[in-house]
Amino acid sequence: MDIENIKDQVSQIALCVGEFLKTEQTKLQQSEIELKGTRNFVTHIDMEAEKMLVKKLEKLIPDATFLTEEGTVSYAEGKYTWIIDPLDGTTNYVHGDTPYSVSIALMKNKKMVLGVVYDPIANELYSATEKGKATLNGNPIKVSSHNSLTNGYIGFGIPYSLDGRGEKILRNAIEQFRKCSFRIKGSAAVEICYIACGRSDAYFHSGLSPWDVAAGCFILECAGGKSTDFSGGDNYIFNKELVASNGSIHREILEEIIID
Repeated sequence: MDIENIKDQVSQIALCVGEFLKTEQTKLQQSEIELKGTRNFVTHIDMEAEKMLVKKLEKLIPDATFLTEEGTVSYAEGKYTWIIDPLDGTTNYVHGDTPYSVSIALMKNKKMVLGVVYDPIANELYSATEKGKATLNGNPIKVSSHNSLTNGYIGFGIPYSLDGRGEKILRNAIEQFRKCSFRIKGSAAVEICYIACGRSDAYFHSGLSPWDVAAGCFILECAGGKSTDFSGGDNYIFNKELVASNGSIHREILEEIIID
């Protein structure tokens, strides 16, 4: 398989679906918005975008399986698996806000080999196929060298269901407010890619799903960054816990904010 050729085709698919999302956002009516849970929105646009992705991606690798947010296809294990989120940042989207993104990852024998994330409003396409080959709009990217919480630029998210541990993590973060800058952007895939291109230094969130993080974390790794679960392990894609960073600030995030 020519993974670079696949990446180029996936990038075009992401651009196409992103343009669809951008066009449909201007026409979205409140009556078309549904709730999957508290603060957890979904629209017919999510469904249509996912169907578009599946239809186009299954032509690239006909025997590949899919792991999708909206469940338009049933998941089954296979040699190749697409992990896709047609609209990461739905809450932003339904409120006419940004960012939001299309996130596409390809896993081969349970190992990530391709990641593409597209922010249609900023017109920023992030992609990667291996270490040292992470790009933003075709230009090479790498993580920042900032190595301390002091003056750090940190992203985070609040899960839909906030348990006692999550509240403790937020309190720990509050204690760092005078030391560094925190931001909530609302699209995990985009926020992870911000670390990959050096805009942000770290990001943490619990309650995330594989399609939220798979592509972004692979791009981050290829740009020289690091992703772990809250205990510092490597089960961050399926364990609903993520600390993503430039690597230099990672241990301090774990020790001062997560404190597992």
